[in-house]
Amino acid sequence: MLFREITQQRYTGFRDQYKEKNFWQSVEMAELREDNTPSWDKTFVGLENEDGSLAAACVLVSLPVFGKLRLYMSLRGFLIDYDDLDLVRVFLDKLKTYLNAHDCLYMKVDPYVDYQPHDLNGEVLEGKKRDDLIAVFEQAGFHHEGFRVGNDVNFEPRWMSILDLKGKTKEDVFKAMHTNTRQSIRNAERMGVKVKELGRDELYILKELVDLAGEIRHFEAPELSKYQAYADHFQDDFKACLAYIDLDSYRANVEKDRARQVKTLEKAERDLEKTPDSQKKINRKKEAEYAIQGCDKKLAEIKQYKDAYGTVLYLAAASFMVTPFEVLYLFSGSNKDLNRFAGSFMIQWHMIQMAIEHGCDRYNFYGISGDFDESAEDYGVFTFKRSFNAIVAELVGDFTYVAKPSQYKLYNGLRTIKHKLQNL
Repeated sequence: MLFREITQQRYTGFRDQYKEKNFWQSVEMAELREDNTPSWDKTFVGLENEDGSLAAACVLVSLPVFGKLRLYMSLRGFLIDYDDLDLVRVFLDKLKTYLNAHDCLYMKVDPYVDYQPHDLNGEVLEGKKRDDLIAVFEQAGFHHEGFRVGNDVNFEPRWMSILDLKGKTKEDVFKAMHTNTRQSIRNAERMGVKVKELGRDELYILKELVDLAGEIRHFEAPELSKYQAYADHFQDDFKACLAYIDLDSYRANVEKDRARQVKTLEKAERDLEKTPDSQKKINRKKEAEYAIQGCDKKLAEIKQYKDAYGTVLYLAAASFMVTPFEVLYLFSGSNKDLNRFAGSFMIQWHMIQMAIEHGCDRYNFYGISGDFDESAEDYGVFTFKRSFNAIVAELVGDFTYVAKPSQYKLYNGLRTIKHKLQNL
C-alpha cells in the first residue's frame, strides 16, 4: 500500500463517501486553521490500495514550533475503518515515516471513536472496549495520554452527550425526553417563544449571550471573529440560532386567554344562581378565578420585562455544525434572568428536529466532563443534556507521537520555563 500526499479534491471526494465524517476532518476546518494567527499549514495524505483507490486519508495541519521542527495534528483523527486494526497499523507506520521525513517534532491525534459504551447516567454498559485500538496506536509509538476526565481548554472533549436519532420520528424523540423537558418546551411554545437563524451580521447577538454565560460559569468566551470565521468557512453547515419572544404578541395571547376565562367565570356565576350547590360549577368558578389571577400576574411580568428589555427579549443563542452524520452543538449562552421562558430548551428542540429532517444518525450535545457526581462543576450542564434522553459517549482519548525525543525534551523544558515566567 502506498502512502502519499493527495490533492484537496481527491481528499474531499473520499471524505464525502465516509459515513461518520465530522467537521474537524474537513477542508473547511483546515482552511480555518490556515487563516488563524499563527497560520497552520495544511496537507492532505492518503493510503492507497493496490488498485489506486484510497483506503484511508486525513488532513494534517502543522506549525513550526522549534526552529524548523513542526507540531503536526490530525484533528479528531483519520478517515479510516478503526475496526480494521491491520489497516490502522499500516496507516500509522506509514504516517510515521512521512512525519519523520517532513520535519516533525511531535504529532497529536484524538480519534473520533468510542472507547466503551455508557448509558445516559454515565454507567458503563457491557460491550466492547477499544483497548485493542489503543494498543495498536501505542505499538506504533503513539503514546496514549490516559483516560482524561474533566474540562480542559487545551483539548477537545473526551466525553460527549449523544442523542440517537436513527430510525426515529420527532414524536419518538419528544416522547422519550424527561417529563420536565417536554413541559418546558410546551410552555415555551404556549408563551410564543420562537427560534430563528442568525445571519453573519447578527452574530454579535450570539457573542453577547455567550459572554453572559461565560461570566457566570467562569469560562473565556470566543471573540466575535471566531463565530464569523466559522460562518465564512462553513457557510450553511454552520448554524447560529436565537430563541426570542415578542412581548406584544405574548401579551395579546395572555389578554385573549384572560377574556376567555372571564367569560367562563361569568357563565359559572350565572349557573350557580340556578344551582348554588353544584360542586362541579363551584370548581369551575374557582378554576376560572385562579386562571384570571395567573393571567394578571403574567401581564404584570410582561410590563416589567418590557420596561427592562424592550419589546423583543433575546433569551438564548447557540451555534451548531451540521454534517450528514450528526448535528453538533458548539457554543451557547443565555440570559439567566429570562430562564423561565426556556429559550435554551427551544433551541435544542429546533435543532433536533432539523437533524431528524436531514436524516442525521445522531444529535451531538458535545462536551461533558465525564464526572457524573452531583458535586461536579458541570453537573447542571450534564443533567440538561441528559434530560433530552442523551446517552454518554466516551472517546478513546488523545495520542502523542514524538518524532525527535531529545529535541522534544529540550523544547518541553523551554516551554515550561516560558510558562513559569509568564505567570510570575
